[in-house]
Amino acid sequence: MSMLSISPAGAHRAHGADAAPREQGTLPAPQDVSFAVLDGADPEERRRWTEAWQRAGQRDLFTHPDFVEAEARDGEQPMCAVMAFPDGTEIYYAFIVRPITHDAAGNVLDEELRDLYTPLVYGGPLSAGASPAQLDEFWAALREWAHEQGIVSEIIRFTPVERHRLPYPGTLREQAPHIVVDLDGFSEEDVIAALRKSVRRGYRKALEGGMTLRVVRDESGIEDFLPIHAETMHRREAQQRFHIGEDFLRTIHRAVPGQVAYVFADEDGVPQSAEMVILRDDSSVAYIAGTLTEALRGNATTLAAVGALLVAREAGSREHVLTGGITNTADDSLLHFKRGFTRDGDRAYFTGEQVFLPEAYERLCAPAQERRAESTFFPFYRSAPPRTDGPAGPGPSEESPGDRTDDRR
Repeated sequence: MSMLSISPAGAHRAHGADAAPREQGTLPAPQDVSFAVLDGADPEERRRWTEAWQRAGQRDLFTHPDFVEAEARDGEQPMCAVMAFPDGTEIYYAFIVRPITHDAAGNVLDEELRDLYTPLVYGGPLSAGASPAQLDEFWAALREWAHEQGIVSEIIRFTPVERHRLPYPGTLREQAPHIVVDLDGFSEEDVIAALRKSVRRGYRKALEGGMTLRVVRDESGIEDFLPIHAETMHRREAQQRFHIGEDFLRTIHRAVPGQVAYVFADEDGVPQSAEMVILRDDSSVAYIAGTLTEALRGNATTLAAVGALLVAREAGSREHVLTGGITNTADDSLLHFKRGFTRDGDRAYFTGEQVFLPEAYERLCAPAQERRAESTFFPFYRSAPPRTDGPAGPGPSEESPGDRTDDRR
């Protein structure tokens, strides 16, 4: 199947206005509203994407072109929609476009259709001060582009930090909660005091037992981090796509230098547990964590996680996001563990669902209509079970955003 490709000269624009040449990092000429969907595979458009990311001003790793490209699978295309307004406001939305190869019953398609999604962990449009009218104009332009390009639907994983979410015109589906630790105005003593009693006791026992915290803020932390991550992934039998390697981590460091911290819980100088923290302007995320199997009975996991909170606070984070559980359930065991790091951390976690081509969506879903009523999987046409009489459909292994949301921990 051929992939969507938009040349620099052919980028879609609202009102038919072409962007005038400009110096790096500057906005388009202000006389018109401009809208472009940039292809990360094109060097010139990738440069423009990077400039737009810098102008967005939030230092958000999960929308950086290098990260989005690294998360895209074979046959998928990293892209970014940017709309600029005469008053200087911009709306920025990074996503991945993927081909739709099967319908809901696993039948191979004979037409070229695509959909889009945001990569883990969180995504969605970014803007500083966009008005409701400007957001409406952005979504109208994106829908028009989607119609032209055969984009059937989109799925967005929104952050649980409410001030970082823009209003959404599609369906917001609430999943199991994610955990957010409030750090705004906290001292180090406040962070420790806010821990639940069992976690605070485990943290202190780890320190009293001679374990130490170590923070590495550059790529040298990769060497100690990867073995812990690999052992954790094998123990949890995580899907292969959640196993990360050195190249991926170095890509993150290049994309957001100075925004990565590895927090290790060491025993006799040997790392037992680790948390990888990703910082943005005024917030942070516990991105990947792991513990050696032999250290699970001790307090190394707790020590590293508390250390990550302290690193986030020191960096100026108003909150530290611990993400969700392994399963999309409120009583998930990992979610229960994370609740121990704050007294009131449950935050609403939404996925955004929008259908751009309703007729095509219904056509793709129709072959499995009998099981559609009892399914919340979106897009439903990707929920096909494996075929026994031919090629396998996409199947549940193409995780719905509410399913295995935190396999990397």
